[in-house]
Amino acid sequence: MTGAASPDPVADILSEARRLIAGALERGIAVRLLGGAGIALHAHGEVPAPLAREYRDLDFVVSRTSRSAWRDMLQAFGYTPDVQFNTLHGHQRLLHFDRVNTRQLDTFVGAFQMSHSLDLNDRIAGPGPSLSPADLLLTKLQVVEINRKDLTDILLLLAHHSVGTGGPEGIDADRLGSVLGGDWGWYTTVTANLNRLDVVLHEPGLDDALRIRLTSQIAGLRLAAESAPRSLRWRLRGLVGRRLPWYDLPEEVTDAD
Repeated sequence: MTGAASPDPVADILSEARRLIAGALERGIAVRLLGGAGIALHAHGEVPAPLAREYRDLDFVVSRTSRSAWRDMLQAFGYTPDVQFNTLHGHQRLLHFDRVNTRQLDTFVGAFQMSHSLDLNDRIAGPGPSLSPADLLLTKLQVVEINRKDLTDILLLLAHHSVGTGGPEGIDADRLGSVLGGDWGWYTTVTANLNRLDVVLHEPGLDDALRIRLTSQIAGLRLAAESAPRSLRWRLRGLVGRRLPWYDLPEEVTDAD
């Protein structure tokens, strides 16, 4: 049984994310939060001031079988669909707008596709409103043209979750290795971004204890990347190297109105 349609979206973006996830859970819709807001809801404890930021939009991933039900729920919950975009791209991505709070809501269907593609269809079920820490990390580390907010989000995730065997509060090194060891392009982008994290760590603002912890966490990520078994596909693509592009540069999707 599904509940009545909820009122318009609320102003606080993290409260709104929880509202949507609760509505989806009530309706049996397989959907999880990702992006900066997804990482914020995985932060347990105080957020260090240098890693705090505002979140402007919401990003979700929905299972392919739940796509239609999620689309209908968003409209019932006060969201306006981008009809043209959804008609053209709705099999892999949906776009909606919160006109009350001037926010955009992106939904990826089954897979996260930006600079690289990450299949998530079988990883959506699970506890909590967000994807697992390892999957959240991968969605951020895959950004070729990474910016400061992405780096900040990654550091916040690493501040609260240890690289290791996984579990609800751990970053599963095996999950990272399976993705990076199977695709040279993924490996190349992620290891380049780990170097960028090192630069941010040496900027003023972080206390010494946090800097030491984050340095250790990044070392753990490098170990996961380097020690993962490499597929034949990885090795063949590595022979080509950077002579050919190994990533996509997706266009920014915004409100057309």
